[in-house]
Amino acid sequence: MYLLNEKDYIRNILAAKKKPDDLSMGYLINLLSKYYYSPESDAVTLSEIVKEQILGFHLDNYQEYQYHNKIISACQELFEGTADTSLKQREYIPVYEPELHLIHSLPGDRQRKLMFTIYAVARYMGCDGWVNKKDSKGILEIFKLANVTATSEKRNELLHEFYTRGIISFGKRINNLNFKVHLEDTGEIVYKIRDFNNLGNQYIGNFKQGYRQCKSCGKAYKVKSEKDYSSRYCEACAIERRKSANRKSMTKAREMKKCVQSHVS
Repeated sequence: MYLLNEKDYIRNILAAKKKPDDLSMGYLINLLSKYYYSPESDAVTLSEIVKEQILGFHLDNYQEYQYHNKIISACQELFEGTADTSLKQREYIPVYEPELHLIHSLPGDRQRKLMFTIYAVARYMGCDGWVNKKDSKGILEIFKLANVTATSEKRNELLHEFYTRGIISFGKRINNLNFKVHLEDTGEIVYKIRDFNNLGNQYIGNFKQGYRQCKSCGKAYKVKSEKDYSSRYCEACAIERRKSANRKSMTKAREMKKCVQSHVS
């Protein structure tokens, strides 16, 4: 999960008193420990606060002992200075003109969507262009963000293609899949990523001629007519929205009819 504004996100969760299904327990613990961190306090006090807040979510099958060590570790790292104490508060992730030029130079949509996503993830991580993924699941996550479906073998081929082109470089350790991309922080900002969902479709919908990205389902769709250029939805979502509007209109009409009949009687 990639959050641009972690502070607002955890505040909303605490206000709703509900943990989102797609938020892992590890990430929740890190967010809570940073949110309640105070340099005047200590790790033990902070860990108790985090435990209390998690209990307030009333999670099914939650067993505190299973996460005790994780909570203690997360809190200790904040006070020891080995972890960043601040929550991310970003408005957007920028894509610069030289980066977009390189993306456009790639031979196909799969490569372009993947490279667009790699730039976004690398800049989000803030590790001098490194994309730190320890296993194949981490790499798969990037391909999902890029809306690129590929087998493990094909994923490796695409990354190797970037490597042979000199676009990315790999770490020296052989027990992980970390790689680095050169971030070009010069020139004009040509796109601002405000949502880390469907990054590949964002690229297609905004930069491929004759395509748009649906504001409802997030899919990229081909524009069939001039009318589609002003539309914000793919054909399927547009139909569903019209049906929904008609249902609401009919419901409102029935309610008004009942109201009139009650006054007459």
